[in-house]
Amino acid sequence: MLSLNYSSFTNLLLNKKMTTHKKRFTSRWTVAKSLVSGLLFLSLSNCTTVGNQIDTQSQDFNLSNSYAVKMYEQKKHQSQTLDSKDPRAYFHFLMSLETEKKFQFEQAALQYKEIVKYDTENEKFFEKYVRLLLRTGQLDEAVKAGQEAAKRFPNNKKINMDLADILASQGKADASIYHYEKVQQIDPKSSRAIFLKGTVLEEEGKWEQAKDMYWQAAKMEHNNPLGQFYLGRALLHDNELVEAEKRFQMSVILKPNLLQARKHLAWVYERLGKHEDALKEYNLLLKLKLKNSFIDERVAKLQNPSDPAYINEMSDHKGIPPELDKQPNIHMRIAAIYFEESLYLRALAELQLAVAADDHKDPHVLMARIYENQGRLDKAIEEFEILRNLEPESMDILLYSARLYSLDEKMDIAIKLLGNAIEMEPENDQIYHSLALAQMSNQENDKAVASMKKALALNPKKDSYYFELGALMEKVGNFKGAIENMRQAIEINPLHSNAHNFLGYIYALEGRDLDRALEHLKKALTIQPRNGYFLDSLGWIYFKKGESEKALTQIQKALIYTDPDPVLYDHLGDILFSLKNYDEAKGAWKNSHSLTLHNKDDLGGEIPNPQILQEKIEKAKKLIQQSY
Repeated sequence: MLSLNYSSFTNLLLNKKMTTHKKRFTSRWTVAKSLVSGLLFLSLSNCTTVGNQIDTQSQDFNLSNSYAVKMYEQKKHQSQTLDSKDPRAYFHFLMSLETEKKFQFEQAALQYKEIVKYDTENEKFFEKYVRLLLRTGQLDEAVKAGQEAAKRFPNNKKINMDLADILASQGKADASIYHYEKVQQIDPKSSRAIFLKGTVLEEEGKWEQAKDMYWQAAKMEHNNPLGQFYLGRALLHDNELVEAEKRFQMSVILKPNLLQARKHLAWVYERLGKHEDALKEYNLLLKLKLKNSFIDERVAKLQNPSDPAYINEMSDHKGIPPELDKQPNIHMRIAAIYFEESLYLRALAELQLAVAADDHKDPHVLMARIYENQGRLDKAIEEFEILRNLEPESMDILLYSARLYSLDEKMDIAIKLLGNAIEMEPENDQIYHSLALAQMSNQENDKAVASMKKALALNPKKDSYYFELGALMEKVGNFKGAIENMRQAIEINPLHSNAHNFLGYIYALEGRDLDRALEHLKKALTIQPRNGYFLDSLGWIYFKKGESEKALTQIQKALIYTDPDPVLYDHLGDILFSLKNYDEAKGAWKNSHSLTLHNKDDLGGEIPNPQILQEKIEKAKKLIQQSY
């Protein structure tokens, strides 16, 4: 189950070039740099932190641990060198480097197909070829290439390991075990091979043999939370409760947010009659908002542990309850580790194995996240189109798809998807809010106003809605409506610093109610004293009031806390000019002019007019010359 945070769509759509004053209004109503950075977050993005809201299924396979990464694969790859006398191999090798730089791994795999054709002696080329086929999901081809490579290089650990992984994901237990054992022969200290061999044996129902493998792996890598967890499961299956308890305890000590281990530990506590300990673990899981009927049922039964029915259940039960026996794919778990360590290419390879073993939505979600992080939005969208086919009624998937299309600046599609979401949940104010922001980004301002008003009608106590509606009103030229909505936002939330800044700056721009403008800016700065744009607004108010010295002080402070901003330098120039510091004024305007010209495509709305800036510069030059 994907976990949706609707409010993060605000971040998505409050982040592009959608204000009339990109940075000025950024300060005025917290609009950052890219319209498409939010929409929603899946629980996969933060599910490894105990304090965060965590989804049941996704959390179950997130096992970030630096040890684990060391266990499953070497941290660093040795740089591949070309040792080939065949110029054709060399040519394709160079071509592969170019394609990999562009994340075109399918093309890179084609290049390596040619490389191994012309150079049959370099085993590293075969290693890379198999890995590229695996990474791109060409598993049947990867098996063929891996089997050929294993014949040529029977003592190559990497080739045998990859081949074993692929065969295991395809349900070919005997063949995969053969290659895991081959890895053991090559490297007797390969705990990864031993451990994964155990998972294959477990899948085959060979619990005793699996337990032996887990014991071996645990002895070799005692600080591996995943290894301890699987050993605990095997012990629990055999009803060795005391030893299983130790292993699950060790697992959660090593990895406190390994929630599957906590579930198993709680169950073992129940079996051992440690009811308070069991309740503690279950309640922790409930605090994390895990919607799980099994946990709810266990907590309810533990309210009366002396109930004869409960006592009989505990005495009669053996092994692992069916509710706990549903284990996420091991490759999904490993992929999640790599993802959290930002080892995205490793993660993609594992995810392809996870899909081969059990094609459900979680691997596609994580692949989409990886592609998104790499900037490969086309691939991320492709994965979510698969997800939409798998679960066409899923609101989470629908909204994440809208997010990706927004990131790809395909706002028409994003708006259409949000419209579909409204049809599914017509009384959901947050979707209307998201739609309004998307429409605003798409320059459909009147529609955006209507959608935001609908969101407010459904939730009239939301200060952020009034704030954003006020910003929209300003954008369409309705200053009266903008001010009214900003006032409403402040009435609901007197500490809304951006609304205070908005009002103060609007009053200053219009040159009226300067005392009221000053009052609002001082309130804003009381809340955010180091906000450079607030300081700029305050300085501009002082300038409008004719207090240039005070204005200069505030602008100089603002420069400390902001990135280079053409509006701020324009203001600085105006203030310096009023103080007859013509030389420095000229310098400030030149900075503003340069920033405006170099960033005009990224700056929207209230930016200085380059022509007017140039006129100011020339005026300053004349006055400087006259002074001499």
